[in-house]
Amino acid sequence: MHRIDRRSALLTALASLAGSAAAQQGERPMRVVVPFAAGSAPDIVARTLAEPMAAELGAQVMVENMPGAGGLLGVTHVVNAAPDGRTVVMSGDAALVMPDPNGVRRYDPQRDLAPISRLVATPNVLVVGGDTTDRDFTDWLAWLRQRPAGRVSYASAGVGTSSHRAGELLAKMTGIEMVHVPSNQSPLPDVVAGRVDFFFANVATAMPLVRDGRVRALAVSSLQRTPIAPELPTLAESGLPGFEAIAWFALLAPAATPPDMLARWQRAARGAVATVTVKAKLQSLGIEPVGESSNELLMTIERESRKWAGLIR
Repeated sequence: MHRIDRRSALLTALASLAGSAAAQQGERPMRVVVPFAAGSAPDIVARTLAEPMAAELGAQVMVENMPGAGGLLGVTHVVNAAPDGRTVVMSGDAALVMPDPNGVRRYDPQRDLAPISRLVATPNVLVVGGDTTDRDFTDWLAWLRQRPAGRVSYASAGVGTSSHRAGELLAKMTGIEMVHVPSNQSPLPDVVAGRVDFFFANVATAMPLVRDGRVRALAVSSLQRTPIAPELPTLAESGLPGFEAIAWFALLAPAATPPDMLARWQRAARGAVATVTVKAKLQSLGIEPVGESSNELLMTIERESRKWAGLIR
């Protein structure tokens, strides 16, 4: 009798699992839009999180790159997407916190997007040409001060990005006149070739070139040193107290997305960045897991918007 009961229970459990698997296979894929090119830091984050998020969501998670306009193109696409909870965006901070005096942005970040989670943060590293002979940031800064007015140039990954903000903050705190050279592609080749004087590069993409000796790293833009390169001082400890200009990436959905779908994404995303294997992989690249709640992300957007409003217009 007990053997029959156990067999019946086993068959019932298998039938339930088969039904659940069939339901998952029948569910339409979820989509994460990355407003930057493949291989960029947000792309790496999205693809690292896709599989563990899919396990929690019970549906395939597809990553779609949609670069352009410093991240605005992909974010705008998601703002206008069907608010059914199946399309979200892995946005960079610039598209969410920068002022828009020229009306280029066709959405209001706090009105047209539903926050899910600020997933990760990563410092930028100030890199210069590999043939630069200055030993440290202090020596390099002294060299900059000797340059003719308007002859110092820095590259960025686009207007309003963390690399742009870091350059403007450096110019303001040092009082040096600097020329901003924005780029739609990685400016690292321009630094290597000496076409620009410096670039605040994302640490995850810059460190391989630093290790190869193609560029030199002088300092990081976070308040704390980065575990991926603990030998690099912060700019705050290099003579610029309080200097901080980091990049961060967050998950958001169209504003009218149902609350239950937002909750599903938040559980999946925060759970993914908290797993041991994911945390280890991200930290090995210099990317720090954060996993904020939706309310915490909203407060971060408001705080960062106030911080940068007076610096870049």
